[in-house]
Amino acid sequence: MAELGHAKLKGARQRAAKLRFSLARRLMGRYRLHDEGHTYRFDPASFRELWRISSIYLKETGTVELIRSELREGDVFCDIGANIGLYSLMAAARTGTSGQVYAFEPLAANFASLVENIRLNGYCDRITPFSLALTDGPGVFPFHYLSTEPGSSGSQLHEAIDVDEARYLPLVTEMKYGTSLDQLIRSGSTRAPTVIKIDVDGNEARILRGMQSLLAGSHRPRVISVEVNAREKAALFGFMESQGYAFSGRNDTMGGLRRIRAGADPEMIAYNAVFKPAEIVAAAC
Repeated sequence: MAELGHAKLKGARQRAAKLRFSLARRLMGRYRLHDEGHTYRFDPASFRELWRISSIYLKETGTVELIRSELREGDVFCDIGANIGLYSLMAAARTGTSGQVYAFEPLAANFASLVENIRLNGYCDRITPFSLALTDGPGVFPFHYLSTEPGSSGSQLHEAIDVDEARYLPLVTEMKYGTSLDQLIRSGSTRAPTVIKIDVDGNEARILRGMQSLLAGSHRPRVISVEVNAREKAALFGFMESQGYAFSGRNDTMGGLRRIRAGADPEMIAYNAVFKPAEIVAAAC
């Protein structure tokens, strides 16, 4: 291991260090993702990030299909729990220059990759990134890191509870600004979304409570995809029903399907529930 004292790197040592870091990045490689005529470029910062890119068409096929089938030119899409921005890019390709994508990601390493992926793909005019956490009201709250690696998930606002409903010891806890979607819309920071995707590994109910004005308004979203876990399921479904939304379909993740095939109770496995205004669901029946 190299040791550094008070003197900065210079000369041959500086050139060697630059070469080392440049070589490490080149070995990771640059990648392209093809999507129905669209192509996205990536320069992954970690193996986990590379895995997330390469597995997108296996990990959550339902979310990919929802974006492809529901989004159209001029739509406004909220990607809540954007991670490194894969779904944000797919959405931006479909909402076009007249639409807008808002990408919310509080984990610092993910946000850095999210911003880089927006820049690398030329979507700075279509995707607006937010380095904050959505919740049910404005304030400063503890954000608990489960991992600091780009492409990771599971870190939580408010409580350190993982996807299996178990408490974990955070690597570090950051004090993070959070606010509600209603507040952002009232302040003019965002337009009212037409399609929303929420996947934050456990804080979904708070986020939904923070958009009650939107859900009850005249320009409410026509589709909301939200991750559902066993702890929040009853309250979340009850809340959506009270807001005039009906359950329209279930999308399981690759990991969830694997556990169900192994004998797990499907209702105890987290999945993505799709909700639409009750009158639209009734008319489709």
